[in-house]
Amino acid sequence: MTDWRGQTADASFAMKFDTSVLSTLDRYCLEAGSSETGGILIGRYSDDLSLAIVQEATPPPTDSRRGRSWFVRGINGLRDILGKRWRAKDRTHYLGEWHFHPVDQVEPSSEDFDQMLKISRSKEYDCREPLLLILSSGKHRRKRAFRAFVCPAGGEPKELLPASGPPIATTVGGPS
Repeated sequence: MTDWRGQTADASFAMKFDTSVLSTLDRYCLEAGSSETGGILIGRYSDDLSLAIVQEATPPPTDSRRGRSWFVRGINGLRDILGKRWRAKDRTHYLGEWHFHPVDQVEPSSEDFDQMLKISRSKEYDCREPLLLILSSGKHRRKRAFRAFVCPAGGEPKELLPASGPPIATTVGGPS
């Protein structure tokens, strides 16, 4: 499998993940059908803290609520999952959120960014620069598009652009 890598235009933030993470997300999006859904991103940072490495995306917790144009991520089971990942050999932890919009365009809403700002300022999350990954339905393109952002506590969200190629939404899998 290959990695997807992205960084902000000013190169102040970067992230990567194996395409197997996107395959997992594609499955969760297909299961959601025409409803929004989401979960959390788990991983670690490089030794020099210059790169967020997403290693896992969770399914939506069982107490999540959703509709065609809204999603409220629940919390059932997340504390246990994060505790187990932290106690494991590679000590992974919460890095951010993923969210599915069942539309063709990949546009985060103001509510998405407001949620990320709250998370970045929350002592409970202890994540001052959470990631946000937004995925589309991809029905018309035959490929599921996504966009990635970092949402620092002290500033505006910044898009993570693909490390190579033009700054457009990246695609993976998707409906056939």
